[in-house]
Amino acid sequence: MTSANLFANASSAPGESEQVAQGDRALRVLVISDTHGRTDRVQQVVRQVGRYDVMMHAGDHAGDVLDHYPRAVAVCGNCDDPASAATEQELDLLGLKALLVHGHTLNVKTTALPLYYRAAERNAQLVVFGHTHTPTLSVEDDRVLLNPGSLSYPRGYTVCTYCVLDLTRTAEGRVEAEFVYYTLDGDRIPAFDLKKTWDLS
Repeated sequence: MTSANLFANASSAPGESEQVAQGDRALRVLVISDTHGRTDRVQQVVRQVGRYDVMMHAGDHAGDVLDHYPRAVAVCGNCDDPASAATEQELDLLGLKALLVHGHTLNVKTTALPLYYRAAERNAQLVVFGHTHTPTLSVEDDRVLLNPGSLSYPRGYTVCTYCVLDLTRTAEGRVEAEFVYYTLDGDRIPAFDLKKTWDLS
């Protein structure tokens, strides 16, 4: 288990949006998973998204991003060298606690319960996982479980997908999140749109 505090104490994060109210702070997170060597598709997504502050890779060829993108945080998947990355990562996103895992050790292809229990154990408000290659987004007891899908071999969905998460920390201590999913070609998938607010004051 490793942890990262990303810009938690910074007055301004690199690339931070200027379109937020005075006293507020913003962070854009690009979430991908299961790239399986398709670095060309990672590059395509990065070009489409443009500005982002953090890239989260939920495993299976974590080296596709760790070797090339300094703002990337990744975990080891079942197709990775165990020495290449940690199995879990805890991240502080403007005060929001996020847990990044691949999910193969938590049996996520069968049930989300072990994943949920792990999130509760770590007191994480956001859980990002991969392994299933299927995009999913759900809210369970004020926790968001997010799987961006796969950029290589989608399952249960006809196209490759990824997620962009925009976070805003208000002066009052709320963290407002907007989750938007896109296809590899950059088309928005409205069915996955979600807005969520946590009061961390």
